[in-house]
Amino acid sequence: MHSHKRTFNIKHYWIWLVGFVALLWVLLRSGTNPKRLTYPCQRAAMPIAASWFLAMAGFFAGSLFFRRFAKFCGAAILLGGIIWFVAALPEFGRSQVKPLASLPVWEVPDPVSTVFVLDSIPPTSGSLAAGNASVPDSYLPDPAIDTLLLMMEKKGTYLHQTVVHPEGIVGSDNVVIIKGNWQWTSRNTTSADRVKGLIWRILNHPDGFSGEILVCDNTQDIGTGINQQDNNSEDTAQSIPDVVNTFRAKGYPVYYLDWKYIWNVVATEYSTGDYNDGYVYESSSKITYPKFRSPSGDYYISMRYGVWDSLSSSYDHSRLCIIDFPVLKAHSLAGATIAVKNWIGMLTTAYSSERFGNWTNMHNTYFFGTYALVARVMAATFPRLSIVDAAWTTTYGPNNLNWVQNTKMLLGSTDPVAVSWYSAKFILTPIARYPDQTNPDYSSGSYNVKLANWTTFLHDSAGFACTKDSSEISVYDRGILGGSEYLCGDANGDKVIDVGDVVYVVNYLFKSGPVPNPFIAGDANSDGLISIGDVVYLINYLFKSGPVPCG
Repeated sequence: MHSHKRTFNIKHYWIWLVGFVALLWVLLRSGTNPKRLTYPCQRAAMPIAASWFLAMAGFFAGSLFFRRFAKFCGAAILLGGIIWFVAALPEFGRSQVKPLASLPVWEVPDPVSTVFVLDSIPPTSGSLAAGNASVPDSYLPDPAIDTLLLMMEKKGTYLHQTVVHPEGIVGSDNVVIIKGNWQWTSRNTTSADRVKGLIWRILNHPDGFSGEILVCDNTQDIGTGINQQDNNSEDTAQSIPDVVNTFRAKGYPVYYLDWKYIWNVVATEYSTGDYNDGYVYESSSKITYPKFRSPSGDYYISMRYGVWDSLSSSYDHSRLCIIDFPVLKAHSLAGATIAVKNWIGMLTTAYSSERFGNWTNMHNTYFFGTYALVARVMAATFPRLSIVDAAWTTTYGPNNLNWVQNTKMLLGSTDPVAVSWYSAKFILTPIARYPDQTNPDYSSGSYNVKLANWTTFLHDSAGFACTKDSSEISVYDRGILGGSEYLCGDANGDKVIDVGDVVYVVNYLFKSGPVPNPFIAGDANSDGLISIGDVVYLINYLFKSGPVPCG
């Protein structure tokens, strides 16, 4: 007789073992804190654990109770199927979009940094989609930008650098680089409406503007570029090229440039005699930054050292003004894309293997790790102003158009760290798909770690006035304008509301007359626009005992 020896074949039982371990992991790791079910490891284990549990439940229910409870079997199977389907969905455990609460404001004595928040954006003045000189001048301003800059002025942060305000941001002869975020498309890019409003305010320098404005980004080798599809604007037909082309057609020195064309071009500084466009690479620090001739051909620009004068063989750093203008969104690797993270579009990701070992090492070790290369590049090319576009916020990204919420907000600060911290904390995280990863104060969360690394370098090593400590930050909203010197309805600024203001608004609307200064003073009916409605409102007030402007 032959004896038959039973052997244990692991391949027949592995699915049961894996399922049991997955269930234990979910139960032990989550414990009494359901929020932990949103962790990536929990989301990965949940479908396996749920499948094992339902399979075991089905086995025992079928073998022990099927006959007795047969009449309930159909309902049980249906219920079990629903439970499995929900548990196995990739969406399970992910946070749902929640309505935003009002944005908090506070004031501290002697703040290191100040953040200005506009928690509702009025409609823009018009579209530049035509991209030519036929667009009325009245469409060039943007009330949201005008209001934000007016708020900043109330606390001593002036856009225009003048004799009266030498600490202002933009000089009359500056080459201004507006560094936006256009690697992706549509709502995942910096608003064309906000950009046009900023350009218009820069051009209206009290001393006249003799410099040049360039709207720039490096969309690297994977992006879509600054093109006709990148239309994050109220009129989706209005693109960044349309905005720039309108100003150009009207005779203004405004251009756009995607540094993608020099993404993998290695160059040295002008001081070495190299006049080629390209990316300078500093091997000792791994810092990279662009240098290029402006599209007009009038300027040689080093993003690190300033405007190059070939006659004197010297740089003028004071003539280079960099403005950081990201769009607010979640990011799968960094946690969030805001003012500091936006500087990945300042450096280049070319030659990742040669310079960093590989693509993963470049991001995890150098960009986002303690080496903080993003912050090192920002320290070498520090922006004078950071504006965060949160008209639309991507709650899961960086390029997912299915997870975008119309948050209708705008923020500004001279500190890219403070405005990043505030935006992530109070706008992005309450609506984020994975809030633990976007929360700058959640210990060990993605953005908490990255922002801490960047802040440490910018503040401790580079010595910039940057902070993510709320006790060192003052935050103001539009309530700061309550005591503003302007008189609502006084479009011509003579401190009196009379027929002269009616004429001023009519000239502005129909005869390309000057813009009310501040813009908000001409908005008599408080609808966020300057239109014929404001003319009617003023006439009713002056001649028919109508309500007072902004009443």
